[in-house]
Amino acid sequence: METNKKNQRLDQLNRYARNLNNEAKKGKLDPVIGRDDEIRRVLQILSRRTKNNPMLIGEPG
Repeated sequence: METNKKNQRLDQLNRYARNLNNEAKKGKLDPVIGRDDEIRRVLQILSRRTKNNPMLIGEPG
């Protein structure tokens, strides 16, 4: 029963999401250029114990 639920969740995740780690390893993602300060800030926020939800807004690129 437990394995069936896990498989069902994994199927849904694979259907509606992309594994960006695998795509990055394969070189399928464009590099991020000129966003060093923003990346550092996002990492700093993600490392917090509380209020660790960064919001990225603005035009792409």
